[in-house]
Amino acid sequence: MRVEIPKKSFAVVMHERGGPEVLRYEEVLTPDPAENEVLIRVHAATVNHTDLFHRTGQFFIQKDLPHVLGMDVAGEIVRLGDNVTEWSVGDRVVATFEALGRERNGAYSEYTTLPVAELHRIPDGLNYTNAASIGLAFTTAWIALFYAGELKEEDRVLIHAASSGVGTAAVQIASWAGAQCFAITSPVKAESLRKLGADFVLDRTETDLVEIVDKVTEGQKISLVLDLVGKPTLQESIQFIGRNGRIVCVGALGGEVAEINVMDLIMKNATVRGSFDTIRKEDFETILRLFADGTFKPVIDSVLPLREARRAHERIEAKMVSGKIVLVPELSSSRKH
Repeated sequence: MRVEIPKKSFAVVMHERGGPEVLRYEEVLTPDPAENEVLIRVHAATVNHTDLFHRTGQFFIQKDLPHVLGMDVAGEIVRLGDNVTEWSVGDRVVATFEALGRERNGAYSEYTTLPVAELHRIPDGLNYTNAASIGLAFTTAWIALFYAGELKEEDRVLIHAASSGVGTAAVQIASWAGAQCFAITSPVKAESLRKLGADFVLDRTETDLVEIVDKVTEGQKISLVLDLVGKPTLQESIQFIGRNGRIVCVGALGGEVAEINVMDLIMKNATVRGSFDTIRKEDFETILRLFADGTFKPVIDSVLPLREARRAHERIEAKMVSGKIVLVPELSSSRKH
């Protein structure tokens, strides 16, 4: 099977670090796959907070500029590199990994190259947009809950920033695992979290959340907290948990340097742990299967054309987003190949 590939295609390129205005939609040379790589025609790419951190310089891009962001991608293989035998042109694939959009050009493009070691087949019944939305959100939540948090069915799990991409993924995963799920969010987003499986939804503006949770649990306390916020919530997270409770820090949306009462931690024999790891291949396959059979639901704020990546970044920075923004290339079937 042969697919005609244009010599040039479009990508969103940053030539300097800075605000959303540094993202430029422009024509580039279509890349060639190296050995043990494939070239894919991108059908969907997800925008993550990580992309914003790379854009501004808060996270360091480990290659020279110009650079293409995006670490979540779904598409179809259109060319095989040398020594690729287990994949074929036309295969539908999804990928997310730390180097994509950081150490190598990422998914904000019509075409991108991927190592075969990072590919996963998209199951039948799962479209490209929904497959791309899994990426960083679900893998981060899965790693935090199972690898770092050692999630068990009997756990009472509390999730800060539960309406974020990672938060909505964590709600679904915790519910699927049989744990009791407490979600903290704004009131307007409460019903959507209940539909995703949250047992109790808490208004983040309440001043007595610890007392409310104590009442609901009849003094049993929370056994596992997923903290995506950092500075404003870490001490409160310690107050939520009971003896031998675990706190897993996944993000620092509210600030990186937090002050806590160490004695509270000691007296509860509790642990605070960071979560940053690579998901096992078999676990990613499990997530894909659960999406394909409808157990997990995509939480997508909007689908925008690739050329509007700048607007996607602006909306995220303005906190106007609930769920994921997915970028879809206006693939150039009308252009000459």
